[in-house]
Parts: sequence; structure tokens; C-alpha cells
Amino acid sequence: MTKKHPYPHQLKYRITPADYTALRARLSAAALEEDRSVHTLLFDSYRGRVPALTSGDAGLDIPADPRFSLHYFDDDPTYLLLERRQDQRSDGTMVTEAECRALLAGETDWLLDRHDPLFQDFYEGLTERMLLPQMMLMYHRESYTLLEDYGIWLALDTDIRVSLQHEDFLDPELLAREAVARTGQALLEVSYTDTIPDRFLCLLEEAAPRRRMLVDRYL
Repeated sequence: MTKKHPYPHQLKYRITPADYTALRARLSAAALEEDRSVHTLLFDSYRGRVPALTSGDAGLDIPADPRFSLHYFDDDPTYLLLERRQDQRSDGTMVTEAECRALLAGETDWLLDRHDPLFQDFYEGLTERMLLPQMMLMYHRESYTLLEDYGIWLALDTDIRVSLQHEDFLDPELLAREAVARTGQALLEVSYTDTIPDRFLCLLEEAAPRRRMLVDRYL
């Protein structure tokens, strides 16, 4: 069964170590909701490397293709999250380690057997848009739920490492040895339901004035 992300709209920013320290200090009074390692495998195709048509091109209104990624947590790939993101919205569903191994071996028919719209969308991406495993990210995540009346969730990602050896995705010990560290780099992710109140934006501006929105496909 598909699991909806509680805060569907998402913004990401690349921040400096000084920004991270400042934000961490401002969040010291907030309850830490999540503190764990994350392994992520991103899927992409050649279409992700060329400029996409937008609604301004020839008067067309063409939605962005959904993007897919697999995640597991605390070095345990027993169960993984398959995430779909499209137009700053996301949802996800669970995948077993055996299913992920089949996927990495090129077996995709099982996706249709699950009778889940998200799996069917992913199958179409793999077979029609030629999605392939690309970059892997490993990082440490701290997350907080803030301003519950507005539904705002904030995450700080540090100790970011990358690898292109996707066949080793389910072997966290091997990945820890071969991944390349992104020294001095951290990410801020803000997820929300509808809108972000001005006072929260002011807090971010005070704590991380050098941040910029992440526009790269990965980092």
C-alpha cells in the first residue's frame, strides 16, 4: 500500500558548515524526530540531462516527469522506501531487500504484480523512459517537526558521501569504504503542507543567510 509523505511540498538548499551550526543551535529547543544514517539510490535517464520542455515552450503545458529513488536507513536494507517526486510533491511505498536485488539485476515484471499505482508508474519509467540506477548518496540526517499547526518538517543532512557503484547499494560496509566524501557540504530540506509562515522564513534567513536553493539534479 502506498504511504503518503505527510508534508508533500519540498524545498532543498545547499548550506555551509557555518549555516549548519547556526541552524543546529536555533533548533536546540525543538524535539529531534529523526537521527540516523540514510542510503539513497537515484534513478535517471538521458532525458534528465537535456533541457525539458516547459509550459512556456510553444504554449505547451507539459508536467515534469516523476523522479524515483530508493532509500534504506541505519545500514539496514531489509526494507526500503521507494520514493516518487514530482512538482515538489512526493509519496512512497515499501520495497523488500529481495525485490530491490531483483530490480538491480534488471528484473522489473514483479512491479506490475504488486498492483500499486506507484509501482506501475515506476515500471513505465524503467521501460519507457529508460530509467537506470545512477548516483548513490550516503548521509546522516537530523529531522524536526516544527510549527505543527502549519505542518512544517525540517531536515539537516551532513557527512554526505557519493558513489556510482550502484551494484553495491545493499552493502553498506563496502559503500562506506569506496564512497567519496563531499567535504564541507551540507543540505537543508524544508517540507510543508501548504504554506510556510513568514516568521519561519525569517528564522531561516537569520540562521542561514548564505543558503541557496538546490537546483542541481543531485547535489
